[in-house]
Amino acid sequence: MSCPPSTISDPSVGVRPEGGTPWWTLQRISLYGATFGLFFLILYGQELYDSRWFHPGGKPLFLDYGVFQTMTRLAAQGQATSAYLSDLVGQHLVGFLDQRAPVTFGWFYPPYFFFYLYPFSGLMPLASYGGFMGFSAALFCSGIYMTWPNRATLWALFGFSGFWLNLNFGQNGFLTAGLVAWGLYWLEKKPVLAGIAIGLLSFKPQLGILFPLALVAGREWRCLFSALATVFFLVLSSLLVYGVGAWMDWAHALIRAQQELGQYGLEPLLKVTSYYSWVRQWGGSQTWAKMVQGGVTAGVAGCLWTVWRRPVPRFSKYALLILGALMASPYVLEYDLTWLAVWGVWWGRGLVEKSHRWDRGLLVLLWTVPALTHEMTHWNWTVPIAQFSLMTAFWWTWRGIRKPPSFIND
Repeated sequence: MSCPPSTISDPSVGVRPEGGTPWWTLQRISLYGATFGLFFLILYGQELYDSRWFHPGGKPLFLDYGVFQTMTRLAAQGQATSAYLSDLVGQHLVGFLDQRAPVTFGWFYPPYFFFYLYPFSGLMPLASYGGFMGFSAALFCSGIYMTWPNRATLWALFGFSGFWLNLNFGQNGFLTAGLVAWGLYWLEKKPVLAGIAIGLLSFKPQLGILFPLALVAGREWRCLFSALATVFFLVLSSLLVYGVGAWMDWAHALIRAQQELGQYGLEPLLKVTSYYSWVRQWGGSQTWAKMVQGGVTAGVAGCLWTVWRRPVPRFSKYALLILGALMASPYVLEYDLTWLAVWGVWWGRGLVEKSHRWDRGLLVLLWTVPALTHEMTHWNWTVPIAQFSLMTAFWWTWRGIRKPPSFIND
């Protein structure tokens, strides 16, 4: 690693090479994290107060997790096919945490994702939510902390908007980001464990399409073979438990989801933070949207291939991979932006060697992007906050790799 262990815990992190006054200090990270976190904690408390737990006519909470528990219970009862047909037959979410109004939803995860949820499916709704979110949040926070082991890291997570957004939704952003965090942390010293973590991430294949490319380019063969073996084991196990039929139903559900995303109006697209969605929201055709998304994906893949084949510090490689994974997929939702915490902790480690004011501004911006994106969606505003921020961060990181940093006295 380019950042020695002694630097990580040194309170003088951020000292300029020329001996100027430090800016990027652990104390300042802690202060900013505590301030942002307190603000989001108040907002989250308001969400709880406005819910049906306190007001009979309030809104329900954690409905996304309600879908997880409902579908897993169907699979446990031998009705996995019904889960994949839920968007067609009108399967309703009724009774989850006092949810009375019917909500129709779809299920688009591969059959082995049921394995991840089984330990929590038999619990009461609130206990099930707490168990799953507690486990996945612990996986996420521990992966981030081990990457940069310092109390300031925990304060930064407390102030990360994606943390609170996932708690509000009851989604799997903690799980995917936690697997990525541990996978990258283990990659250099424990590549087999890293491969297992990356293989487990395959329940959301759209987020991992660039990982094989990066591993091949970096000649990380042990990690790659371990990831492939993990995916093979998951697929084989699900075939034995659910049969080929469940996989066929999953494929048909994906086709329906793609058709819905492309044809059924603006509302589904507002929740998607991809470049495909951006073009469609602004009136472009499906053909143009696919061309733009394909061009972005190809450009990102080319940059990653070049960087991962060069003797570049790992924090730069990992930062580009995280950003590239979020940019390359045509189907990325708000809660998937939790990955930005993994990007931030690796990229932040690189800032100990430079002190450009734009680095700091960009880091703070991306720390708030999940919340900003959620607000844009809430008000039906077609403002591409996430897409623009990801593109800017990718370009800035790529620029830093190709050009030595300049240190600016602010």
